[in-house]
Amino acid sequence: MEGSFLNLRHRVDSGFYLFCFPFLETTRMTRAWIGYYICFCKAAPFVSGLVYSHKFAEYVVVSVLITYFTDTWKEDNLLKAVAIVNVQEGLSTTMVIVMTYISEAHISRLKVIICSTAAYITGLVLLYLSALKLIIQSTEVGLFYMIIVLIAVGKAGGQPILEGYLVDQLRNHEPNPEINEDRVEARRKFWWSIACLSAYVSPWIFFGASWPRKFIYSASLMGAAGLLFLCAIPFYHHSERTGSNLTNVFLVFKAALLKRHLDYPSTHDKFHMNDEVLSPHRFIKQNGHQLYLAPQVKFFRWLDKAAIKESSSLSVKEQESEGRLFTVTQVKEIKLLLTMVPMWSTFIGFGLVLSTANTFFTEQGNDMEETVSIYILLLVRYIFRGTMSYLYNLSFSRKIPKAQQNLRQIFRIWIGMVLSVFCCSVAWRVEVRRLKIVYKSDLVDKPKDTIPMSNLWLAPQFFLLGLMEGFAIDGLVEFFSNHVSESMVGYGSAINDCVIGIGSFLNGLCVYTFRGWFADTINHSRLDQYYRMLVVVAFINLCYYWWISITIYSKAQ
Repeated sequence: MEGSFLNLRHRVDSGFYLFCFPFLETTRMTRAWIGYYICFCKAAPFVSGLVYSHKFAEYVVVSVLITYFTDTWKEDNLLKAVAIVNVQEGLSTTMVIVMTYISEAHISRLKVIICSTAAYITGLVLLYLSALKLIIQSTEVGLFYMIIVLIAVGKAGGQPILEGYLVDQLRNHEPNPEINEDRVEARRKFWWSIACLSAYVSPWIFFGASWPRKFIYSASLMGAAGLLFLCAIPFYHHSERTGSNLTNVFLVFKAALLKRHLDYPSTHDKFHMNDEVLSPHRFIKQNGHQLYLAPQVKFFRWLDKAAIKESSSLSVKEQESEGRLFTVTQVKEIKLLLTMVPMWSTFIGFGLVLSTANTFFTEQGNDMEETVSIYILLLVRYIFRGTMSYLYNLSFSRKIPKAQQNLRQIFRIWIGMVLSVFCCSVAWRVEVRRLKIVYKSDLVDKPKDTIPMSNLWLAPQFFLLGLMEGFAIDGLVEFFSNHVSESMVGYGSAINDCVIGIGSFLNGLCVYTFRGWFADTINHSRLDQYYRMLVVVAFINLCYYWWISITIYSKAQ
């Protein structure tokens, strides 16, 4: 009897376990996911709060700044508004690399973040005062450039430097002595995503708000986040400055120029190895006897001379201390970075398309029927960029050989380039329709009247804009990481932003060159002609990219 009871109890326990097993396993996996992705270190919430305030100001104010100028100036002048916005975009992206260098070589990341945030807040406050007509009249365009420079400095000290600072805090929270870099990056993405998503959702409460309210709320929010960030300084890990690897770029060029008279050696011992392992893959023999350092970079082969030891009274250590001699590895790191130059050249044209979209897409919808807020259309762009990038990375998450990674990244960027052509084409056709309605409704000389055309017509071009960014720009970051040395990987975002930012200055130059298409208002302008020209430019850039990828990168290992 007792045995039957025990057997029955065993069956009940087994059935209960089988019933609860899925729930127990789900709980275990959830706890493992939380432990891997979420780090509750003291510093992370304060850094993420500052990221949130930066993204909020960028989303609410900076992304639609051109509409502020065309809305508030007594005499609309589209060319001046475009010039100011392009200067801000160009400076904020090209200054990123400068701010990164300063934060590593001269002052700490913390000080750069504090100073750039203060500049951002000052710029927003000055915009608020200008909206109230307290400091700047509508005709004083020159003073707006000062405000734009402050905002550009604030943006430049934002994403790359804040990302690096957040990584420093999360890395310090890792158990010593081993640091799981993949886990640190996963946790960085979690905190960064939380801040960005919060910034994209919260501005909905300001739909229809006046410009002064947008400016002062953004400044107040950033000020509050900045104060909390300062209060949390005791929680932060302050890493010692070890100098910037970007310094070596300039010093290697300088050393190679100083030794430009030297001949290329025929033996390995003429190069400065510094106890490095001699590998045949480091050298390439040409002309029968001359040795060159790998990789081969067209037009920059002379950089090898920075690693050639001079036959002089100076010892090797003295040549190093005077900046006249670098190791083979140091020169190789610079040459690997320069292999990105052809790829970067294809993104100048891409940056032109991107800058045009940032400048004119919101202005197109400024006088259209507001079926949805312009911030919803911007949200469509950001969501599709993030979603597409996430899904693409998820689909190709397994490890593959480097050569296959290279081809996959080339194809990913190619998709982004193709989408840039479609984005320009759609924007062109939408603008043609918009202008037809303007002329048909006799609204050419009535820039403040609403055009009887829903701004939902702009949704496809914002959708394509987000997709092309998700494929091309995020693909470029991945491509950069796969082609440069490990010491340079951290500069990918800063350098890539700098290259793409050249497109903003190029956009301003193109608008000035084709100023016959532009008048004081967008209704008097022929933006459709400019978009049609961009379709041609984007297609030529696509063909150029395809040629570059086939002739230079398709066989890279």
